[in-house]
Amino acid sequence: MCATGSASGLISGTNGTSQQDSTVRDCSDLPYYLASGVYTIYPDRLTPTSAYCDMDDGEGWTVFQRRADISPRQDFYKDWEAYKWGLGSFDGEFWWGLHHLWQLTSQLDRVYELRIDLWDFEGQTRYATYQKFTIESEDGGYRIDFGDYFGTAGDSLHYHRGMKFSTIDRDNDIWPDNCSSVREGAWWYYACANSNLNGRYKPGVSDFTTVYWHEWKGFECLSATTMKIRPTTTP
Repeated sequence: MCATGSASGLISGTNGTSQQDSTVRDCSDLPYYLASGVYTIYPDRLTPTSAYCDMDDGEGWTVFQRRADISPRQDFYKDWEAYKWGLGSFDGEFWWGLHHLWQLTSQLDRVYELRIDLWDFEGQTRYATYQKFTIESEDGGYRIDFGDYFGTAGDSLHYHRGMKFSTIDRDNDIWPDNCSSVREGAWWYYACANSNLNGRYKPGVSDFTTVYWHEWKGFECLSATTMKIRPTTTP
């Protein structure tokens, strides 16, 4: 489970004191002038949950995945429960948790945009955005869905649209074998993957078990990735 770090989620009340505000459902509800960091949000409007908020552009992105050349290295080759509730640490590499992600994207009054940022070891960067990003509940296997793509990285997620999430102990892909085992990661595998951002971190390696985005760098291991969401419109 992700470490809470310096979680706060406190805002100034009308009487000048600080109070927790359960109307902060995602990072976009925080004041725009706050610094990026770990805050307490309420994805279901009831349960306090720590999340890393990217506030750099004032838009309040809720970050749910980060890979980078950070020590100690976080192992992402984990089971279903780890990906359901979160793994890693907010001051390092992490996966926030499918349960929390479902709570946010299942809200009827908010539509979310997904942004994926990618870096290679030469310092180049690319991005991909997807509109109307959702995942289903655990009963639905955390099935992924999204709308239009826009960006500079190429669309390596469309191949996975409509797929349930797969881990080493929960095979939900359509391939005869377990894609999670073969690709040494966890993802919305199909048969198997055009992207594998929870794969093995292998600097200088190019194979299908690495952290890769095929439309940009093939199977070459990337230096860093982030995945984050924010609401864009109300239906």
